[in-house]
Amino acid sequence: MEKKQSWFWPVQISCWLLIGFLNWIVQYSSGSFSNVNLYLNLAGMCAGGFAVTSLYRAYFRKYKATIEINAPKLIAFLFASAFVQAALWLVILIIMMLPFLGNKPLSIMPILFQIVPLMGIMLAWDSVYLGYYLVRRYHSAEVEKWQLEAEVRQAQLGTLRAQINPHFLFNSLNNIRALILEDPGLARQTLTRFSEIFRHALQHTDGREINLAEEVDILKQYLELVKIQYEDKLTYHINVDKACLTECIPPMVLQLLVENAIKHGIALQNDGGEIRINISRNSNDMVLMVTNTGTLTINNRLEDSLGIGLNNIKERLRLLYGNNAALEVVEQPPYVTVTIMIKK
Repeated sequence: MEKKQSWFWPVQISCWLLIGFLNWIVQYSSGSFSNVNLYLNLAGMCAGGFAVTSLYRAYFRKYKATIEINAPKLIAFLFASAFVQAALWLVILIIMMLPFLGNKPLSIMPILFQIVPLMGIMLAWDSVYLGYYLVRRYHSAEVEKWQLEAEVRQAQLGTLRAQINPHFLFNSLNNIRALILEDPGLARQTLTRFSEIFRHALQHTDGREINLAEEVDILKQYLELVKIQYEDKLTYHINVDKACLTECIPPMVLQLLVENAIKHGIALQNDGGEIRINISRNSNDMVLMVTNTGTLTINNRLEDSLGIGLNNIKERLRLLYGNNAALEVVEQPPYVTVTIMIKK
């Protein structure tokens, strides 16, 4: 409504011309159409109504964000605004009548009785204007809802592609195949871990939050699976505040952070490295920190170092939490730390 108001002024002018014309017809039928004061009164009434409703529109456009969509409050707002407008309209009419009174005394009571019909007109005008605003607001909310849903669906597809990493699948299956000959027992254990991770990825593609304890458990399975490939070149430590275990976070967030740390950090180090996962609460924020051995060099700029995984997480955080979540990357050689803060 605020973006396009070209309809307002033509409708506003037409409305008050129509009201004036209808009043003229009523007076014409009563035989008082030849009275000059009648025309002045009609002109004053239309001009006053036009001015008052235009002021109401200006006020409404400025403060409409503070108006609550609540039936009792809206009704109270309508009647209160209609009364104030009618009183202001009446004052305008009195001021316009004064020059034509001459020595005649101003009779207050008949004038005050006019506030009721004036208030009725204002109530009708305000109801139409407010009704139009509410319809437009509802329509805009519906459009935004469907746009958001489309964005969520698109993000879910990106999330699924990031979760089921073909490179990770290929390496895992190759490692399991090699273990079958070397250590069948470990191969079975590894295959179980792999199936758990794969099942978890497929079960949580709807983007909803899951329990942190479950996410940490899957993360441990993932790290143990990756250690088969990296062996002693990868060490990890997980430290979780017990108070956070009952909290919920977006699915696969921790795994994607760790996967990113391995791909852009550990895998690039000749001697491997370390990954530290710390989950804690800071005031009203839940803080997820993943620290890995590595650097953000000039040739490996930040946007390249983030990879698809972190960009995917950023988008999911925005869709789920809006401004109540943030992701930041900090380098403190020889480590790089990715921190997610979520207000709970």
